Amino acid sequence: MTSPLSRFLTGPKPQEAAMLPGNRFFVRRLAVEGEDLAGQVNLALEAVSPFPLEQMLVGFVTSADGRQVLAYAAHRRRFTAEESFAWPEDCQVVPEFLALCGHKPAADGVVVHRGEERLTALAWKAGEELPAAVAVAEKADADEAGLAREAAARAGLPADVAVETVEGALSGGLVEGALVLKREGNGTFVIPRKGLDDSDIRDSDFLAERRKKERLNLLLWNGVRVGAAVLAVSLLLDIGGLVIGARSGSLEAANEARRPLVEDIEESKKITDRILELGVKRLLPFEMLVLVNEKRPATVEFTHVACELKKAKDSVLTKPVMTVDAKTPNAGDISEFLRAVQTLPEVEAVTNSEPRVRDTSTTFRLEITFKQPALLKAAETTQQ
Repeated sequence: MTSPLSRFLTGPKPQEAAMLPGNRFFVRRLAVEGEDLAGQVNLALEAVSPFPLEQMLVGFVTSADGRQVLAYAAHRRRFTAEESFAWPEDCQVVPEFLALCGHKPAADGVVVHRGEERLTALAWKAGEELPAAVAVAEKADADEAGLAREAAARAGLPADVAVETVEGALSGGLVEGALVLKREGNGTFVIPRKGLDDSDIRDSDFLAERRKKERLNLLLWNGVRVGAAVLAVSLLLDIGGLVIGARSGSLEAANEARRPLVEDIEESKKITDRILELGVKRLLPFEMLVLVNEKRPATVEFTHVACELKKAKDSVLTKPVMTVDAKTPNAGDISEFLRAVQTLPEVEAVTNSEPRVRDTSTTFRLEITFKQPALLKAAETTQQ
């Protein structure tokens, strides 16, 4: 975070936004009403996400009339510890496809952005302020026409809808308190000051602490300026005493100015230690759970999920295994769920423990062994 002393010496500088790859997120446009937009977004995402919200990074932007939001979320493990630590504390962290929301066709259509590494398609319906659907893919995994058709299908638009292809670097920064996102060449999307915390994917506790530090830094900055004015007056009143007084005042001001920097370093170390503590070797648990969850009947509720690398008997190879504890009020759905999981091309074998009936529900356990090559291929081609 910028210290008060550096701001006093060099003046405030424009703050850039951290633009994250769009294919790390799943995106939904939601209709909302009333004041508690964040609560409505959380409820909507809980209904479609296989993970608790505390494991997710969530953000959203709101239309001018407050009736629609574009919500986006990603599991925390979609970003490595190094990536998360690289996000500056005093800038916004948002997905890069928001910078394309300022360029929309007059009628129904799809806008495809050709970036250096990714293709991004936004499907628009005429007269609407936010895109109806967003699709993102790596260049190596998709083509512009196919991605445009996918975005159109998600938005309920015809397959032959007009498609516009654009290029240009995506960037963003804070300008007079608002976040201005743009594509080089054309189109600007502005998030007002009151929507900055909603759009940032980081935790609300972190954002509240950041605001507290900004207020403290502002007070310290004003204090340094007042101190400088007092020193200037002292120079005019007593030149002889100023030599000693200025030296003493300079040391005190320097120590005071360094205090926020020391606090920032200590806070950064705490964040680093926490990230390293939570960091684990990635076993593609998100991808495995998504595959299995797609086959889950509506009556089946997962109560516990565990993933590990396991070595089969009489084998030197380890394979990814997911153990799922679940319950259902309809015991007949267990065999249906088992057959559905066995049909997945990424699954090698499924074992089912003896179901147990308790009160009005039946509990059971599935141990699912995945095919490593097929699972990796599915993970690489997954589009958020």
